[in-house]
Amino acid sequence: DLNATEEQLDFKTVYGSAKQGWMSKDWKNQTADITPLLDAIIEEIPAPQVVEGTPQLLITSLESSSYVGRIAIGKLSRGTLKNGMFCTLAKRDGETMVKTRIKDLMVFQGLSKVKVDEVQCGEICALVGIEGFEIGDTIADYENPEPMDPIAIDEPTMSMLFTINDSPFFGKDGKFVTSRHLKERLDRELEKNLALKVEPGESADSFTVFGRGILHLSVLIETMRREGYELQ
Repeated sequence: DLNATEEQLDFKTVYGSAKQGWMSKDWKNQTADITPLLDAIIEEIPAPQVVEGTPQLLITSLESSSYVGRIAIGKLSRGTLKNGMFCTLAKRDGETMVKTRIKDLMVFQGLSKVKVDEVQCGEICALVGIEGFEIGDTIADYENPEPMDPIAIDEPTMSMLFTINDSPFFGKDGKFVTSRHLKERLDRELEKNLALKVEPGESADSFTVFGRGILHLSVLIETMRREGYELQ
């Protein structure tokens, strides 16, 4: 039905268990670590192409930090970026150009980020100091910016009504119980949760939250519950 070919089924397969912490090319022979998976990545996935020229980085993700604010993340597709250099933030509309400066430059090592002075083409990096950016914007050259084609963000598919807990069990499960607490937490989530949208509800104590599906909204609700928020 999908017009797939036999050749498309001929790829390397690695078996394993994330829970037990092993990977192997033979599912009958368990190993002690995930080295076979890492070896397969090196063997099968091509290295990034090094493209010379002025810098081009498409912002594809973001993080939020209470210390440094919003952090732009993307792969440097061309040129090099240096810590402290001036650059242009080319908005996804292809017309708006904002002059800015990179305060800190970081690369990923394991589960953490490490500050570096320079990033080469092909590296995935995080940039601190860029204000007002969105997913799909381009970090480009200061003098001659060349925007890249923006990526599309999936629209929400369902919504739920979030409101304060006004049941008889009010205040027994959490410590953040007011509508102000609820609004501040949802506003913080909007800074990093790109597919989420929040609109005011019919009352001052309610908010309509739009997400990609049941799982997307369930993860948000459970995270808020664990953080001490009460809501209906």
